[in-house]
Amino acid sequence: MGQSRLLAPAGFLVLAAAALAHNLPRLAPGMLDWAEPGNVAAALAQGRGFSDPFDGATGATAWVSPLPVWVEAAAFLAFGVKSAAAAKALLVLAVVGLGAANALLLSALAPFGAWARNAASAAFLAYCALLPAGPLEVLSEAWLDILVSAALLWAALEARRSPEARGPLVLFAVALAAPLDNAGLALATGIVLLALAWSFRGDIRRLRVPFAAIAVAAAAVGGWTGRNAVALGRFVPLKSNLWFELHLANVDSADGLPRMETVLRKLPYFDVAQFERYARLGEPAYVDSFRGPALAALRSAPLHFAGNVLRRAADAAVFCRREGGGEFTRFRFRQDDAVRLVASGELILLGQSGNGLWTRIDADPSDVSARLHRLGLADEGAAWRDWADKRLAFDARFRGAGGIAIGFLTAGIPVAALLLCALLGGGRPAPPAAWAAAIGFGMLLPFVLVNHNERHQLPLVAMQAVAVGACVQACADRLGRRPAAP
Repeated sequence: MGQSRLLAPAGFLVLAAAALAHNLPRLAPGMLDWAEPGNVAAALAQGRGFSDPFDGATGATAWVSPLPVWVEAAAFLAFGVKSAAAAKALLVLAVVGLGAANALLLSALAPFGAWARNAASAAFLAYCALLPAGPLEVLSEAWLDILVSAALLWAALEARRSPEARGPLVLFAVALAAPLDNAGLALATGIVLLALAWSFRGDIRRLRVPFAAIAVAAAAVGGWTGRNAVALGRFVPLKSNLWFELHLANVDSADGLPRMETVLRKLPYFDVAQFERYARLGEPAYVDSFRGPALAALRSAPLHFAGNVLRRAADAAVFCRREGGGEFTRFRFRQDDAVRLVASGELILLGQSGNGLWTRIDADPSDVSARLHRLGLADEGAAWRDWADKRLAFDARFRGAGGIAIGFLTAGIPVAALLLCALLGGGRPAPPAAWAAAIGFGMLLPFVLVNHNERHQLPLVAMQAVAVGACVQACADRLGRRPAAP
């Protein structure tokens, strides 16, 4: 136990150092993309209510989950709306939250062996510190999902061990927070609570804990649904954009895994025409406009939709495709060239920062060269050189050995570790791995069914680390049981 108390602050120091290394050069005003949650948080902090996910005074919204928005709004109230100071405060929160998640993992796994505890903590810290676009990237919201998932695992194990300990209190807190964080965590919490209820089915006294937690979760969902009914005029239990996401990933995208160009040309945050349509219709009617076409496409080609689900499942459990087909640039194009590139869909300019994003960085170079030539750019050579330079960086990051390794480390390796743990355990994984698998399944299922990408995979790192730790412990136990050589 003493070693666990030393490992927790050591993990915090590792996370703090990694956060500084990732972000210190970039924490300056105008260099940050606050995205939809940041826009809604700004509206809250400025007294406009939970609204305007794409800016522009478009009105009430349920496009994003409330809990991350409330956290950002609190930072804005304390340090200024969309300021560098607020970004630094959120980064400190991320470090504290991930440090707390690491401490929860150390505590949860301590009874199952030193190998499990130490290996899981090491894997967790490595995932957080080393993954590109990981939870320590400035403005990443994954830290909150990771903390809630780690607290859910800890609470489930504690509630199983002792009904009078702190586990039930943490379980109630998670039941309140998870549905307001995202749909995956809401489902994962439901799975855990039902599993606890089943395991306590012979003990009425212990059954009170999961049923009370279920009531807390229902109250959280009910409260948010009631707010949405008043603000939007309809019942929206968690988020409003289901039909938009379903259409984006299963109609606009041929393989169920949207490319950058598809996303940026359909999301009102980036596309002027989509924003104007969203603003004109209002959020409920805008989302409804995708419902009919999405359902018609699914009815006409159900096998294609099933194939999309299977491809997303492979993306989540075998190899997580990280590249989205886009690459950021800070090159300052001539104004007339920038207008032509944006109009053609080759480039998107982001806010006031002057940053841009090439939307077809994974396209055939000869095709891009021809497209740039047809645009009649005043400085075609400069545009081509910038695209080619960013393409080389893209290939090195996503298609080299490191990119391939990360794709497996964030999907297939933890699943393989879980399966090996179960095999070494005689067909059943150790309790922490089994609970982690249930939580991870719940966190992934809604997105595998609708729209999955690496952003949905990142919050799994705590559960993936538990799978690795349990596998290491199972291997150590098996080796320790070998008979001595004669």
